[in-house]
Amino acid sequence: MKCVQQEFNWFDETASAKPDTTTSVDDTIDACLPSQLQSADIAVKAEPTGDPPLGSEESGPSETIPAWEQLPVPKPLREAVAHGVFGLTEEGPIDPDEEDVRALTEEHARQLIATLADAQAVEDALRTGEDPRTGRVPKTQEARKHLAEFLARENTRLKNAYSSALAAYAGGFGGDATHQLDHWVRKNVAGGMPGVGRYDPGHPWHYYHEGDNAPPIPVDEIEPNLGVGRFIERELPKNRAKRAVRLRELLQLERERVENDKRRYQEIVERGAEALSRYDREIAHTSDELARATALSLKFSHIGYGLGRVAWLESQIGSSVAMPLLGTKTACIRRSDS
Repeated sequence: MKCVQQEFNWFDETASAKPDTTTSVDDTIDACLPSQLQSADIAVKAEPTGDPPLGSEESGPSETIPAWEQLPVPKPLREAVAHGVFGLTEEGPIDPDEEDVRALTEEHARQLIATLADAQAVEDALRTGEDPRTGRVPKTQEARKHLAEFLARENTRLKNAYSSALAAYAGGFGGDATHQLDHWVRKNVAGGMPGVGRYDPGHPWHYYHEGDNAPPIPVDEIEPNLGVGRFIERELPKNRAKRAVRLRELLQLERERVENDKRRYQEIVERGAEALSRYDREIAHTSDELARATALSLKFSHIGYGLGRVAWLESQIGSSVAMPLLGTKTACIRRSDS
């Protein structure tokens, strides 16, 4: 039987709406989205740079162990079949059976999982300053600026790729099936299925109704992440005087950032999805509940991280003040003895 092959392009860029141009940088970062899909013919276009994108062979693959036995296998939309979305033959359009649909969905899910893992690495890097490809903080200001620009590009690219993927899948299987696939992908990247274990407040499934369904922790009860000081140490000058100046600059910056994060967190607690952008609610996530859960988890992590940086900076400033005072006192004693 002669067949006419028709490409099923899941990631057609025209399938997704353009992001709301009024979305704030904060909201853009706060949308927890999967990453680039790695097929050459479906990648979202981006300006060429010298940086390998996350998920490429140069940056290292993302790893996860999906629960394939729970992968949803939907029925194709009859109108999609009629329009030849799955291919055409001389006898008419191809109507994929359950085995075909499973194969298509599994491949699609693999790419989405890799995309989501890469996106989470970008979100972590935006807060820690570490290059997700190397695990190290760049040593120079120029290199840190270059990394920040790269991460901003990746953040946009990954969000657009995931949104396009969901929109294209909906064209073949409908909105309900797309929601189920998105739901399955996020649960697997989270590291387990709901009911297997409890989720940390820094994870969306801590708040999501199909996860722990837990209430947000009061903003003043969020504990600092005390392990983040090692990230700041790498940024500081070796010269003692310059170090002291930089410590005070960073402390002021981190205090302001924490206050902004606290206000944003409280706004999401009080208003829920109404506090989020249209892009977060309609494009980045498949439901208001998931958009709210993601925003809360990220702001919780931001606050804990920021409080940890503040605590470390305060301790360092206290030590740097104590040391010169001790030296001055010793010098005075020596002069009086002479």
